[in-house]
Amino acid sequence: MDIRYEHGICIEDDHRKVILDPTRQSEIGVVTHGHMDHLVKDAFMTYQTLDILGVRMGERRGKGVSYGFPHQVGGFNVLLFPAGHVFGSAMTMVEDVLYTGDFNPEGGSTCGRASPHKCNTLIIETTYGKLDYRLPPKKDIIDDIKIWTECQLEDGPVVFGAYEFGKAQEIISLLNSMGEVPYVTDRIYRLCEIYNKHGVDLKYNHGEPEGDFTAVVPPGDLKKPIGSLLKKARKMNGTSAYLSGWCAFYSFFHSMDIDAQFPFSDHAGFDELIDYVKKCDPERVFTVHGSAKEFAKTVENEFGIEAKALK
Repeated sequence: MDIRYEHGICIEDDHRKVILDPTRQSEIGVVTHGHMDHLVKDAFMTYQTLDILGVRMGERRGKGVSYGFPHQVGGFNVLLFPAGHVFGSAMTMVEDVLYTGDFNPEGGSTCGRASPHKCNTLIIETTYGKLDYRLPPKKDIIDDIKIWTECQLEDGPVVFGAYEFGKAQEIISLLNSMGEVPYVTDRIYRLCEIYNKHGVDLKYNHGEPEGDFTAVVPPGDLKKPIGSLLKKARKMNGTSAYLSGWCAFYSFFHSMDIDAQFPFSDHAGFDELIDYVKKCDPERVFTVHGSAKEFAKTVENEFGIEAKALK
């Protein structure tokens, strides 16, 4: 079985061929999730991702499939499993090859979690594949966000900046658990509607806030000129925070109008990546994205199995 990069991650064997996360429209492709750098039309994807595609690309065009049910794609038997990255995200099993796509074993309240699966070949996403990219436990970060939010709400509104799809809905869910119903921007609102359609109960406001409030906005709204929700919060002695895994390693105070930042990630950190490889127990590993070369070398040294970055 040949595995290579060809307009996506191509798996080919005799007359069978499938492309995982294709970079262009493909009828033999599998899209793992609904972030814009992964979305293409016509491919196979979860029903949740297909609905997200309809909102983000203006046309719901693709083949919806369910988790855990086998499908034929390009002649291969293909299974999708929850990836714990964002709502609808999927790991892809092609015969005895597992492709994680963007994934997170810790998961989230709106997207489940990524469980390990025994496989012969593991293709693993390595955004945080460097030894230094160790993320704090997600539970600790959530506790920090809750405590900070409760303190700030005593003085005025609180605005969070987070990616409009995935992380925004995670912080909305967290705020809901605190009894808060945040205001959201138009784009976040339209995506939240898809969550509720699929039974993920999110509560949010859409429109002009009155009195003290919480809000969730895209990261761009934290940069000058700041968005309308943050502008209103500032006039009311409000505060703001940015959520990203990269906050564990870099400061965003110089580029954003924020008072706090939290390393709230929807990817696996270095320690989780190592643990996931161990539990899948593959005979060979391909690494993709981010620190692919560094993590491949680590896998070879740690487990003594073949590993290389896929380009």
